[in-house]
Amino acid sequence: MKMFVTRVILIGLALLALAGLALKFMDFRMGPLPPGPPKPRIIDSASGHDITDASPEMSLTIGVANYSDDGLGTVFINEAWAGAMRARASGNAATCCVTLPRLWHPGLKVTVAYRTSSMFLKDPSSYVERDVPVARYRPFLDGFIYFMYFPDDQVRVVATPYFPGYPKFQYDIEFASRERDQERVTKFLLQTLPKEVHE
Repeated sequence: MKMFVTRVILIGLALLALAGLALKFMDFRMGPLPPGPPKPRIIDSASGHDITDASPEMSLTIGVANYSDDGLGTVFINEAWAGAMRARASGNAATCCVTLPRLWHPGLKVTVAYRTSSMFLKDPSSYVERDVPVARYRPFLDGFIYFMYFPDDQVRVVATPYFPGYPKFQYDIEFASRERDQERVTKFLLQTLPKEVHE
């Protein structure tokens, strides 16, 4: 009988040892998991506040800035109506919203559709639709997405906490109604040209 009890104890210990090894190889832990790596901090470029815990996406109010001598009859960004804009004028339509990721990444694009006044006069049902890269932006909490139209059918899309012409706007360009410096416009168009086209 003693031998039987000894065998049962040894078999039990062997089974416990095997179970322990199996749990070790399965990375079993008792208690809470150790903390993962910390999230990278995201700082609002406009206010300097930490926005790490803000939503990864932002809903931006749509604005239109027309730097051409041709009026814009209608503008859409990602199927959201942005309104119209007379020649050499800008403003935000107070329409909402276009959703973009809080962190810009290469290849980020939106689909724009628009019609100029001269296009309408030739064919009232005509419009242009195309994918346009969103210019690089730093993280911010709230702001605008601007459709910016220039002569020769040049289009730029800029996500920003400030509107074009405001002193803190990230590019040196005036309000559409006042901008007449072709050198400054050319510089802006080059700065916002997609890298794959620019290089």
